[in-house]
Amino acid sequence: MIILKIFKSKNKSVYFNLAKKYNTSVWYVYKLAHGKRVRVTGVTHDILNELRTLNIIENIRV
Repeated sequence: MIILKIFKSKNKSVYFNLAKKYNTSVWYVYKLAHGKRVRVTGVTHDILNELRTLNIIENIRV
């Protein structure tokens, strides 16, 4: 059921592109965009910065 949320999202192309660019799962990028708790790594910070520059998220919460 959760995977349907990704496919119904208006930002799904962004999620897929970022997942491919950073060699991670689409689900991981989706969780970051929606404020879920994840393990913070260097790639996580890069993904969050890109999501912020694309105006998908407003700020980064650590």
